[in-house]
Amino acid sequence: MTDVRNGMLSYSYQGQDLFVVDALGGQVGGYFLDSGASNGRKGSNTWLLESEYGWSGVCVEPNAEAFQQLRANRACICLDCCLYDRDGSVDFLEAAGVYGGIIQEYDPRHLSFTRRVLGERWPAGALAPTVSKAARTIWSVLQRAGAPRTIDYWSLDTEGSELALLKSFPFDKYRLRVLTVEHNNGPIREQIRQFLESRGYVRARDLGIDDGYVLADDVRGKSMGQAWRSAVWRGRSGPKR
Repeated sequence: MTDVRNGMLSYSYQGQDLFVVDALGGQVGGYFLDSGASNGRKGSNTWLLESEYGWSGVCVEPNAEAFQQLRANRACICLDCCLYDRDGSVDFLEAAGVYGGIIQEYDPRHLSFTRRVLGERWPAGALAPTVSKAARTIWSVLQRAGAPRTIDYWSLDTEGSELALLKSFPFDKYRLRVLTVEHNNGPIREQIRQFLESRGYVRARDLGIDDGYVLADDVRGKSMGQAWRSAVWRGRSGPKR
């Protein structure tokens, strides 16, 4: 395995996994929460951490087909549900595949694109072709997984519900050190930044349609925040696999 600073390949689409390795100084044996884990390999933000750095954690993926692949691909705990701000059930746009999400929270800018992807499966004027899925809060997922009180990394990619999930994170129960959040260059990006800064995080890296954040009072986070506060990330992401 090549050192990250000398060109180690990334499994992530935008180098999110390399950002985490950098942010935590190559930490071995950390713990992750991966929400929107897909099949756990292609484009995964946590596979490198699990396979090369000995991390454990929990992957959450509501898409039935992707979940079957996820369970076969990963040794960590895998849960077939939607991560949400309350327990219960939600209407999930499963037919959209990797673009699936909770319809109540779905990014409105993606609706026209998703309609084109689905074609005849979503006729003009028809309701979205959703299925009912179990929804679990972050608290209940972490409790079920027996997670430690320090979550070293959270990969947050849920096609529109990111801010709701951030606001529901049990910061009083768990210390979250590093996270990457998808924003798709929409207006939600600034709202996410403002909320996380109010919780003590600094935006440390621009990762395309994601932003990378570190906890400011973390020893590593302090140096990263100072070094990258005004820097533009020039990206070292590896090829899509």
